[in-house]
Amino acid sequence: MSTKTACKECEKDFLIIDEEEKFYEKKKLPHPEQCPSCRQKRRLSLRNERVLHKRKCDKCSKDTISTYAADSEYQVYCQECFWEYLG
Repeated sequence: MSTKTACKECEKDFLIIDEEEKFYEKKKLPHPEQCPSCRQKRRLSLRNERVLHKRKCDKCSKDTISTYAADSEYQVYCQECFWEYLG
């Protein structure tokens, strides 16, 4: 039987299904206090996938933004040079 619970973050009701309850009990984990959407938002907020760096295009020296720092080993092109390179 599923358990209906109110999210402590957004206050919306969500269900904890039987399979989830068994998993939490097996792993000796507490039941979640947040709904799946709020838990996903929290997990995503802890990730830092994109740190952006200002640097110069390695072809034309135009200012650009990249996920690679200026001292990285990767060549970075501005959008125009990138499409020209692919052309």
